[in-house]
Parts: sequence; structure tokens; C-alpha cells
Amino acid sequence: MLGKLGATITATNIAVVGYDDYRGTFSMMALGNLAAGEVIYFTNNGWSSSQGMFNGADPSQGAGNESLIKLTLNESIAAGSVIASNMASSAWTWTNSGVIPGQVEGAAVFSDLAFNFESDQIYAFQAHPDNPLLNPTHFIYALHFGSADYPGFSDSEDPLTGDIPPGLSALDGTAFAHTNFSFHGDADGNHSAWGVNMNSSAIQQLLANGGSKAQWLSAIGDSNNWGPVLSPAGAVPEPTKTMLLFVSVMAVFFRHSRHK
Repeated sequence: MLGKLGATITATNIAVVGYDDYRGTFSMMALGNLAAGEVIYFTNNGWSSSQGMFNGADPSQGAGNESLIKLTLNESIAAGSVIASNMASSAWTWTNSGVIPGQVEGAAVFSDLAFNFESDQIYAFQAHPDNPLLNPTHFIYALHFGSADYPGFSDSEDPLTGDIPPGLSALDGTAFAHTNFSFHGDADGNHSAWGVNMNSSAIQQLLANGGSKAQWLSAIGDSNNWGPVLSPAGAVPEPTKTMLLFVSVMAVFFRHSRHK
């Protein structure tokens, strides 16, 4: 069920721009300025529209059937910045350990997102701090990646499925389901990292000319603008390195286009 706290980070203000379904890492980009003190939760538990809740969320199971991680912004984050779940900074704190507060006789913990390589989702949302998975206040972004058997969002009934939650829409780009079903790896981690391709013509055009949030969401929400990210052995897990290339360039263009 949805909680009653006021919305503070609205949909269209962030987007997922990369993920590694073997290592359980992902990257998000700020499409608008984000204030210090904000908290964003990310989960790969699927949303059940029929139940009006995350599948598996329970008073005694704060992580649901899958995983929950928390991001706390210690400083203001400028539009165009990219934050990866495996990247440390004084500007933010990832909570991927420790017992989730508010559970009733439960001991589930925060953790990195343990993606299913065949099909899964990444949901960004804000919530009441007590048992947040069971008490979301509003949703910010949703990404689905899958296969021919799990091609898009659908009412969650298992760890592979998840629907579009309230307030998000495929039409405005705040809910994005990949149409390229190759964007997932396998159980051994082969070809498991994916991200927005900066060399795609659509991204290059936005980098050259600036763009509105709607234009960036449209470009990010197009599988044609994504591609595999390769990580050499021993390197920091991708997509962090590639996504960081956005930061200095995109911040400039967001400043030029923030009023569009």
C-alpha cells in the first residue's frame, strides 16, 4: 500500500542508465537537481498491481522475495550527475547491509540487488523509513529487462515479473521495458553489463544541442541507444566507468536546458 508522506523527488527526475545483472550493480542519472537529505530506495521486487504492493513485501520480510538497497544523498546532486551503486562518494551513502527497520519480528537486511539474469526489474521509489518496501510513498522510475518469455512489464507473480507502479508511465519514459531481449547475461556472468551508448546518434545529438527531461527520458528509454559494456578483469565493475563519462559533459548541457 502507498504511504502518506509527501513526494519530494518526482518522476522524471532520475533514470537508470546502466546495470550489470551478474554483479548486481546499476547506475542512475539525475535528470533534475536532487536535494541533500533525500533518500531513494531501489528494489528488484516486482510490483503487483492486483495487490497494490511489491510482491513478497510483508511486515516480517522487509526485503520481500528479492532485494532492497537504500541511497542517501549527503549533498545536493546536480542534474546530469551519475551515481552507481558500487561507487563510493562523500556526496552520497549506499546502505547495502544492516537490518531493515520497522519489520515485525523480521531480520531481512539491505543488500545489493540480486538480479535474475533472465528477467528482472529495477524500481526507484521513496518510502516511509519503517519497512519501506511495504510502505512506498511514491515511485520515481522503473526499468524492465527480460526475454521473449518475459518481454515487458506484467503483474508480478514471481521473481521474474513486475508491473508499472502508480504514477509512472511508458508514455512519458518513466517506465521503460527493453525491446532488445539480449540485454541480459547468463548464470556465469557472460555479457551481463549494459548501459546507454554515448556514441548513439540520439545521445550525441542531445549532448551537442542540450535537451529537456522528456527528450532525455525518450532517448534513455530506447533500446537502440543501449549496448553492452565490457569490463576488463580486475577493473571496477561496469557500468560505473562508462556511465561516469556522462557526468562532466551532461552537466553542462543540463544547465543550458533546465528550463525547457
